[in-house]
Amino acid sequence: MAARASIAMLVAAAGTCGFAAGANAKVYTEVRPRLSLLAGVDDNVPLDGTGGDSFGRAQPGLRLDIYGDHKMHVDIDCQASLARLGHPDRFRDREGSPSDFATGEQCAAGYSERLSNRMQVRVRSRAGYMQDPLAISGLGLLLRPGQTHVFQGRLSGEADLNVSPRALWTFGVESQALTFGANDPGNGAYLAPSVTYAWRTTPYARWEVTGREQLFFSFGAAPSPLSATGVRAGLLTEAHSAMAGYVRRLSAVTTVTARAGASYVTGNPSAVMEPIARFELESVVRSYAVHLIAMHDLAIGATRAGALGLDLAEADLMGKLGKLESHVRAGVYRNTAVGDFWQRGAVGYGCELDVDYRIAKEWTVGLAALRDARLTDRDVGRQVDRDVVQLRVTWERARN
Repeated sequence: MAARASIAMLVAAAGTCGFAAGANAKVYTEVRPRLSLLAGVDDNVPLDGTGGDSFGRAQPGLRLDIYGDHKMHVDIDCQASLARLGHPDRFRDREGSPSDFATGEQCAAGYSERLSNRMQVRVRSRAGYMQDPLAISGLGLLLRPGQTHVFQGRLSGEADLNVSPRALWTFGVESQALTFGANDPGNGAYLAPSVTYAWRTTPYARWEVTGREQLFFSFGAAPSPLSATGVRAGLLTEAHSAMAGYVRRLSAVTTVTARAGASYVTGNPSAVMEPIARFELESVVRSYAVHLIAMHDLAIGATRAGALGLDLAEADLMGKLGKLESHVRAGVYRNTAVGDFWQRGAVGYGCELDVDYRIAKEWTVGLAALRDARLTDRDVGRQVDRDVVQLRVTWERARN
C-alpha cells in the first residue's frame, strides 16, 4: 500500500535535507531524470488464471526537489511506462483482450513548510494509471478477476497549530479515488476531513483525541454480470468516527503510534458501529527504513464502491549496504462488509522483494519479484493469484 511510497520519500528526504541546508540561496532546486529498461515474466497476464507471458518495459521518470526558507520543500516525482507482451496474440481472441502495448503513468508530489513558529503545513498527492503488476501490488487491493487496469488518486493535507508549549491542534483532510474500467461497480472515492487535539505529556510523548468524518461515493455502474442491480452514483455511505491515540518518540529516528476508537456508519443501508484500531512503528535513517503497521479501519476497495472494513498487517523494509540497495514488503489484507468485523471476509497476501546493485555512479542493475494470492475464496484465488519476476537496468542522474 501507501507504506512503501511514504518510506521511499522519507529516505530521500533524509538523504537530501543535509545536502540542501548548505545552500546559500533562498531557493535551491535539484532535478534528476532517470530511465529504466525492464524485462520479466508474469504468470497471469489477464488476471483470470488463463495464461502468462514474458514482457518488456521502458520507464522514463523525473524527480524535482525545491528547497526554500522556513523549511519549505516541494518534491515532484513522475514516471511513465510503455510495455509490450512477448506474445500478445495469445490474448487477442478474448473480449476486452489487451492491446500489443500497455501504458502507465504515476506521479507523486509533496509540499511542506513552516509558516510560523506555531504553524506547519504538509500536503501530499499521488495519482497513477497502472497496468504494471508491481505497481498494482503495492496498493494492497484484493482484486476481482480481470481487474488489470487500475487508476488511483490520493490527496491529503495537514496543518499543525501549536497553541501552547504542550497543546497542538491538527486539521487534516484525506481523499482517495479508485477506478478499474468503464462500468465497474468498484469505481468510487471517499473524502475524510478530521480534527485532532494533542497534549504533550513529555518532550517525547503525547496523547490525542480525533474526530473524523468520512464520505464514500460511487461513480455509478449499470446492471451487469458483476453487479445484477448496478450501483447508483453519488454518496453511498457516511461514517462518523472518534478515536483516542498515543504517540511516543522512542529515539531521534523511531516513532510508535497507537490509536483506537469506533465509527458510526450510516447508509449501508442500516446504521451500524464499526471498531477502528491502528498500530504503527516507523524508523528512518540514511541507510535503512522500517515501517510496521497493523490496522482495522474503513476504506474503499476493488469489489464494490462504498465503505468496507479493511484489515492490514504489513512490514515494509528498505536498506542500503555499500553498493547494494534492497526493499522487502510483506502483508496480509482482509476485506469485510461494514458491520461484519467478526466474519472471515476475503483474505489475501502480498510479498515483494527488490534488490539493486550499483555498477557505476549513475547506473544500477536489479531484480524484483512478487507474489499476490488469496488465502480464502480459492475459486477466485485460482484466477487472481499472480507471480511476477523482472530484471531491470536503471540510469539516474547523480546529485551534483
